[in-house]
Amino acid sequence: ANIRLIIDGLFHEQEKPKRKQSAEALRDVAIQIDSLQRLAQELLDLSMIESGEAFLRMVDLSMSDLIDQSIARLEYQSDAKEIELVNQVPKQVRVLADRDQELRVLSNLIHNAIKWSPPHEKIKMRAERVGDEILVSVMDRGPGVPEEYRERIFERFYQVDPSRSGGDGTGLGLAICKHIVAAHGGRIWVEDNPESKDGKGGNFKF
Repeated sequence: ANIRLIIDGLFHEQEKPKRKQSAEALRDVAIQIDSLQRLAQELLDLSMIESGEAFLRMVDLSMSDLIDQSIARLEYQSDAKEIELVNQVPKQVRVLADRDQELRVLSNLIHNAIKWSPPHEKIKMRAERVGDEILVSVMDRGPGVPEEYRERIFERFYQVDPSRSGGDGTGLGLAICKHIVAAHGGRIWVEDNPESKDGKGGNFKF
């Protein structure tokens, strides 16, 4: 519907669209196509994970390198809001995980943090050893998640406030994260950002 409106707006007038209008419209169409591609990919990912068709290839990985790769995937989005993505994970922290699936979890969590964060903020990624497991945190300065929604946000298609998601939320990203983390024998949850002085901010941990 958004793509249709953009195109109709371009050709509403009898005269040819201006070059600047055309460039802006094409950029907006590209954004909407990205949203459609993300939705289609997330639907495919979730159906494969839930059906047990997604196989895990467990290998020894650097968590810091995984986060660097996830940051590189999302630089365009973070730059658009002038948000700094900060990798605070020591190089020696390593995990046994499926590389592609782990990147999907990190990318979804960082994407979520960018979407909800105000411009000019920082998003911090940390990881530490807790017993024989690695605890990963993605901390943002967005509005945070109210206590009563913290379990439900990991359900598919559930969104706390769709009207504030900017129209690009599918309600699938966190559900995918939950399934992937569970397949690795772990769990995922959200808390308040411990560094927040005004009570705002989320801290997604797995």
